Amino acid sequence: EMGRQRDDGGETSETKRSPESGVTSFLAGSSAGLVSSGILQPFEVIKTRMQAHKLRPGSINKSMFKTAGCVVRDEGIRGLWSGVTASCVRTAAGAGLYFLLLERVTKEVNARFPESPNASQSSVALMKTFAVGAVSRSLAATLLCPLTVVKTRMEYTSMSGTAYTGVTNALVTIGRTEGMRGLFSGLGSTLLRDAPFSGLNLVVYTQTRKMMQDMRAKEGRAMTPFDTFVAGAISGGVATFLTHPPDVLRTRIQLRSVNVTFASVVADEGIRALWVGSLPRIARRTLQQAMTWSLYEYVAKNLGGTALSP
Repeated sequence: EMGRQRDDGGETSETKRSPESGVTSFLAGSSAGLVSSGILQPFEVIKTRMQAHKLRPGSINKSMFKTAGCVVRDEGIRGLWSGVTASCVRTAAGAGLYFLLLERVTKEVNARFPESPNASQSSVALMKTFAVGAVSRSLAATLLCPLTVVKTRMEYTSMSGTAYTGVTNALVTIGRTEGMRGLFSGLGSTLLRDAPFSGLNLVVYTQTRKMMQDMRAKEGRAMTPFDTFVAGAISGGVATFLTHPPDVLRTRIQLRSVNVTFASVVADEGIRALWVGSLPRIARRTLQQAMTWSLYEYVAKNLGGTALSP
C-alpha cells in the first residue's frame, strides 16, 4: 500500500519523512501536472468543443478528428492550445495540491487505521485507498473550482460569450458579473467526476504497480520508469471511461450556467450523449496519468523522496 513501504531497518517511510516531504509532494505533483497539461492541451480543447456542440443552435456532433480539423481551419493551430495558460495553472496547482493532500491524508488514515502487512489485497484496504484518493481530490477540486470554470470558458470563448485577456481577467469578470455562484458553477458535477475518478485511479494504479513489482521481483530486477508509465496509463484510462458522464454535465453547466441533468441529456440526445468527447478525454487522461505518475516519482526521488514515493 502506498505510504507504508518498509526499509531494511524495519521503519516505515512515513516515520522517516520530514515535514518537508509535503513540499516535495507539492513540487513534484505541480511539475508533473504542468508538463502534461501543456503537452496534452489539444485533447482538452477538442473534448470541450465536442461536449458543447449542443449549446450552439444548428451545430452537429462531429468526431474527434473532424472537430480538430474545424478548430485548425477556423482558428489556426494555436486554437488547439486555447486556454492553455488557465489549463496549466489549474492542472499544476491541482496536481500539486492533490499529491500534497494525498500524502497527508494517507499518513492520517494509516495512523488511525493501521493494517497488517498482508492486507493490501483485502476489500477494506482497497476501500481505504479509494477513499483516500476521493477525499484528497474532492478537497483540491473544491478549492480550485474557479480556475476550472475559467479553463473551460477560455477553451471555448465563443460559447462563454466573452473574450478574456487572461486568467486574472477571467476570474474578475466572472466574479463581477455572476458572483460566487458563477465561479463555483458545476462544482457538484465536478466532484461527481473527480472524486470517483481519483479513487478508482489510485486503486488501479497501486494494484497494477504492485503486480508489476511482484513480477519484476520474480525476474530479479527492479521497477523501471516505463513500468510506472504503463501502470499510470492503465489506471488513467479505466478511471476516465467510467467517470466520463459527469464531465459532460460539468462542461455544459460551466459554459452556460444552466441546470443540466443526466436525465435531460439522455431524454434529448440519448444515452450515448453521456460519452460525447470521451475519446479525446480518455486519450488525454491516459497519457496524462502515465506522465504524471512517472514524472511525480522521478521528481520526488530527486528531491529526497516522499511518503508516496520513497
